[in-house]
Order: sequence, then C-alpha cells, then structure tokens
Amino acid sequence: MLIETIQAQARATPDKPALVHNGETRSYAEFAERLMQACRYLAQQELQVASVAVLCIDDLAQAWILGIALRHLGLTTIAVGRAEEIDGLALDNISCVVTWAEEEVCAMPGRRQIRVPREQGVPAPTDLQAKVPPGGHILLTSGTTGASKMVLRDARVETSTLDLHAQINGITADSLVYVRDFPLRTAGGYRWPLLSWHQGATVVFQQGRDFHLPLLTLPLTHVFATPMTLMFVLQSPQLPLRRNDAMRLLVTGGVMLRSLVAALKQRLTAQVYAVLASTEALTLSATLIEDLDDIGWYSIHPSREVQVVDEADEPLPAGRTGMMRARILDGVSGYLNDEAASKAFFRDGWAYSGDLAKFDARGRLALCGRVTDVINVLGNKIATAPLEAALQERLLVKAVCLLSMPVQGTDDEVQMAIESDQPLPPAALKSAVNEVLKGLGPVRAHLFNELPRNRMGKVMRLELQQRLLERLGQTR
Repeated sequence: MLIETIQAQARATPDKPALVHNGETRSYAEFAERLMQACRYLAQQELQVASVAVLCIDDLAQAWILGIALRHLGLTTIAVGRAEEIDGLALDNISCVVTWAEEEVCAMPGRRQIRVPREQGVPAPTDLQAKVPPGGHILLTSGTTGASKMVLRDARVETSTLDLHAQINGITADSLVYVRDFPLRTAGGYRWPLLSWHQGATVVFQQGRDFHLPLLTLPLTHVFATPMTLMFVLQSPQLPLRRNDAMRLLVTGGVMLRSLVAALKQRLTAQVYAVLASTEALTLSATLIEDLDDIGWYSIHPSREVQVVDEADEPLPAGRTGMMRARILDGVSGYLNDEAASKAFFRDGWAYSGDLAKFDARGRLALCGRVTDVINVLGNKIATAPLEAALQERLLVKAVCLLSMPVQGTDDEVQMAIESDQPLPPAALKSAVNEVLKGLGPVRAHLFNELPRNRMGKVMRLELQQRLLERLGQTR
C-alpha cells in the first residue's frame, strides 16, 4: 500500500523531496512522519471502518496526508470543493466529514465533522499497522454531458496498475512531476501523485498562484495540464518562461490547437505529449507530437487494448467511425449507485467511453466527438468535435461548441457558441462558417466571454444549452 511505500522511501532517502506545495518543500522523512501523525490522530476518533469519509480540504498537501491516512485505516474517501456539494453525492454510508482546522468551513448540521489541527500531538503506539483492509477512493467523472458519476478505486487493487501507468507517462524515481492544482476528485488529480509517489518521485502542487512559476524555478521533468490551462502561453507572449527540453508536457482533456502546440514547442519544450485517458479506463496513450500533423492522433500503448466497434460490438476496420471501448485492467465494473449507466458503459470487461473514434492505417486512434455531442441536421447525425476544432483553429478563439436546438417551433438549428474575450470581425466569422459548416443550413453564432466548464476545463454542454435557450428567450 502507498503508506508503506512512502515509509520505505523515507528510510532509503529521508532527505529527498517528496512534495513541493506552493514553494514549500517536504522531504520523504517529513512526509512519512506527517502521515503517521495523521494515522495516530484519526485512529483515536473511533471512525467507522468501511464507511465513507468526505475530505473537505482546499490545501492539497493536507488533503493528501489525511486521505492516505483514512484509507490506511479502512475508510473510503471522496473529496469535495465545498461543503454544499456533500448532499448531492447521494452516498448513504458517509460517516464523517474531515476538514483542516486552519481553513474556514461552513457548518454541516447533522454530520460528524472532524477538524484536524496542524499539530496533532498524539504519542506513537508500538504498532502502527492498520488492523483492517485498506479502503478506497471515489472519483467523479467530468459530467460534461449530464450528471457526474462516481467510480470507486479500491486501494488493494489499484497498486497493481501503478507501475504500468508510471511507465506509460515516463515517470521514474528521478522525476519531478508538476500536477498544478487538479482536485482529488478528478482522475488526474488523484492518479498522478499516487503513481509518482509509488515510484519514489517528487510531486509539485501549485494552488492559488500563477501556473507558470514552477516552470521558471524548478527543473521539472513532467508537467500535466489541459489545453485550457496552457492557453496563457499563446495569449501572453511577453510572459517570462524558461525552455526545458528535458521536460515532458503531458496534455489531457482535449485536442490542442496547432498554434498552441507550436507555441509550446517554441517556448517551453520540444516534448509535447497528447494524453488519452478516462476516469473509468485510466491512461491509454501518451503520444509525443513530433509534427503538427500528428495533432489529434493517439498511439495506443502496447499494454492497453482499445477497439472501435459498431452497434453490435463488432470491431471496425481502419477508417470506419464507431464507438470506442477500452479493456479494464483493475476490476472496475460500473458506477456507484447507478445501475443503468453501469450497464450502458461497462460490458464484458470493457469500458465504453461514449466517444466516437476511428483508427487510421498506421493504427493510430482519433476521437471524432462524443456519442451525445452530435448535431442533428435534417435528420443526419454529425459529430461535432472535428468541426469545433477546425472553427477554433481558424478563428483563433478559446473554444467553439456546436449544438443543434429547435428554435421557435422550427426544425433543429445549429447554434455555435464561441468563447472569446475579443469581438470577432463579421467577415472572418462568416468566412469560417461558410468553409467549415458548409451544407449545415442556418447557423446562429453566440459570443461568450466564458463558457461553463468543469475543473478539468471541459465545456459543460447541458449548462451551455440552457444558457443558449435563455438567450433565445426559450425555456426547456
């Protein structure tokens, strides 16, 4: 288990940095001792084994310390950003909410709250080993096309895949891994530190401060980011940055603009990787973008099995678009408390991502949009992802999202939501629509300063659709 791995690393290299949080470094010896202090303190709280403990802690370093300790003591953890989110989890076995005493947390009537102080002051018992099987951690899916779903990662099983996923991402004991401020409820925010510490690497968190500071001050070997968080490189050409070609920039959460990749290669590193991963199936590919024409194509790692299938679950040949599915490695078989969705997206050891995809003749995979991200044009179902990427590239805006919606009782009309903090010249907009969306009929453009996004930067399409309906003077 992770706590034993960290203790072993502390004995072997006590002074090696385990984590850097907002510029403050903690060694493996300090990390291991803080973990033991947390275990001792929490063990005296008479916690209910096999129940769920909610982590309501903004400080990622403290959330990790307390989360590891809780799982070591046999509890399952889930992290929230605000206390108001707890009731929406629909979990009936929540036994407590764990908070950090130095943070302001609103009152939680009817729930047991454990406010952990900075100095626990609990003497060490002779035996620090947990007397129960370790718990797990619940991850939340992005919820971009509907309600967010929950995936349970069992601590006893997940260690079996950590070495493999460290290999896919190129992480070793010598790595300095920057995960920014991805929250613990996301797959990346949980898995990247987990697999890094499992290798004995150093993890860097940066919260509430400029994203680019560690890029200037630390010899980072790995940086995880989304296209949205990297747009500052394209939009702030005067911002001081240090080029580091020994650094892997691993980008997940969407396809990057060609102009963004060119800027990243020029100003940050030649090693820009496109990562294909999901909460359900974990990492499938980390593909080095050697040429701008490689953008949008993923080389599946040899250890992972991915297929593109038709409605009868028959694999399709190269060039044919179908539904993507990935072989499950660690026993996850469904979503918590959602039998219908589990049956729809988990079958016979496969996870169906909800993505439309195709292979090319070289065996590379391209995503062609979500099954639900489809516009209906005169009865024809058209995937939006390639069209949105082409419009975004042509208009040089932050994002483009296409939806088809009935307007005033008519047939579906294509609505184009554009995220840009600058007005667009009408001629340029008209030219882009005519070239990219030719044959789709009337297209109505809507300019937004910001589109609704989740913490991973993905557009929340259902919320956007509601905003468009309000703008059009309609209600759903």
